Amino acid sequence: AMADFAASLLSRAGASDEAARSVAEVLVEGDLLGHDTHGLALLAGYLGELERGAMRGVGEPRVLAERTVAATWDGDRLPGPWLVRRAIDWAQPRAQLHGSATVVIRRSHHIACLAAYLEPVARAGLLLMLTCSDPATASVAPFGGTQAVFTPNPLAVGIPTSGDPVMIDISASITTNGMTNRLKNAGQLGAHPWWLDAQGKPSNDPAVFFTQPPGTLLPLGGVDAGHKGYGMALLIEALTGGLAGHG
Repeated sequence: AMADFAASLLSRAGASDEAARSVAEVLVEGDLLGHDTHGLALLAGYLGELERGAMRGVGEPRVLAERTVAATWDGDRLPGPWLVRRAIDWAQPRAQLHGSATVVIRRSHHIACLAAYLEPVARAGLLLMLTCSDPATASVAPFGGTQAVFTPNPLAVGIPTSGDPVMIDISASITTNGMTNRLKNAGQLGAHPWWLDAQGKPSNDPAVFFTQPPGTLLPLGGVDAGHKGYGMALLIEALTGGLAGHG
């Protein structure tokens, strides 16, 4: 019922029926997996983006390059969940035939909860790796720095097994923008120092992220081992913006 309701709102805001259904199902799946900062909580923002034209509701991704098992698309700001599902549909039969396949998409709109894409592919016997970055914004400083350079840069992997799949969804930052906003709006502190203030001092108060000049999210590993999260972020930048030639 929630997916039907969300899809109807997205359709009324200008998304194609197919795109609206994909977005709604991915958002609901995110909630069901417990990633409720990346579930239906995103719906109002998506509707606003459609109404403003910042998300395109109708269209097709533009193929920039395509080989037997590799493709690069321009997503033209179309709905992210629909684009990711289209990419999986393109890659899955090729991976089953040839062993692996890769699609890189630039200029996609937000793709919501990465874990929400994993289970069907893993249950089909394939390993799916999904990475994401956003060159339009920055909230995470490199290890040792205070100026935001990249986004939390998530990585998700679905691994098939003889039973239930293993599903991993982590980010290169110690927390996310969504959780930061939620804690700040609720007047709550983080469980640990997850942020740096503008002077580079660790803090458990999300409010430091919203000052002028702003603070930043700490990379995964925090003040002790943040070089590891920074390395992971650079890897994801290479797999996304680097391979896409954008950002």
